[in-house]
Amino acid sequence: MSLPGSNIHTFPPKPMQQINLAGNLVYYWHTGNNPPLILLHGWGGSSRYWQTTMERLSPMCSIYAPDLPGFGASPPLGDVASGQRLAALVIDFADALGLDQFDLNGHSFCAGVAVYIASRWPQRVRKLVLTCFSTFRNERERLIVDQIHRLMSLWLALRHPWMGRLRPFYRAIASRFFYRVPADDALLRENFADFLRMDKRTALESAASAGSPAITTALRAVAAPTLLIGARQDTIMPSPGVPEVARLVPDCRLTWIERCGHLPMIERPNIYHRLLHEFLV
Repeated sequence: MSLPGSNIHTFPPKPMQQINLAGNLVYYWHTGNNPPLILLHGWGGSSRYWQTTMERLSPMCSIYAPDLPGFGASPPLGDVASGQRLAALVIDFADALGLDQFDLNGHSFCAGVAVYIASRWPQRVRKLVLTCFSTFRNERERLIVDQIHRLMSLWLALRHPWMGRLRPFYRAIASRFFYRVPADDALLRENFADFLRMDKRTALESAASAGSPAITTALRAVAAPTLLIGARQDTIMPSPGVPEVARLVPDCRLTWIERCGHLPMIERPNIYHRLLHEFLV
């Protein structure tokens, strides 16, 4: 069933499942059958925005969409929540569920996590999708990324629960993530609520790790066939760095979605899911 005025569906209908990974409790959705696909949400989000993806692809995939520790429903890690540490946790997650090999789709910050997984455990990833992911091309751009992280720190310090109740406020924030902001206020409130409840330490540690030079080495080491999906009007991940990702990954195909912001699974679901279906079959 669709929410009025949106492309988000109340799917899956079953409650989230949970799994304990060496003391780290992780909540996740599971739906579908056939080959496994793991969906990794971005910084400040949760598995919530993969709902349409789960519905569209569940006939062809057994989909696992976790809330990574410190995001969504999952409590934070006891140790540092860097991109590389989260990559190791995703492997623990796959091991606990008996997933020897899987397809992997990472969005935004967690596209970087997916890159670390594919480079360090190449035998585990059959096909890799990187959604709205960019990288720095030189030291100047890396310093810009670091400056963005400092601004994130300030933003995190200023957030308050009341912000999620003010329509002009959450719609203004949404304008940074969409080419055209959806009319569905419920969708925007829910996704903004995920940002407001994100664990502060997790947010700062994960964001700081996004500028690590190790990502360049990891990109070069990816062996899996890779689909890189860029959104032409994405203002979160700078578009000039998207082709650099495609250049660094050995077997990578770059596809652009036009008239789309940072959340193509919500804003352009038909095009986005067609691209996933064609690549993963």
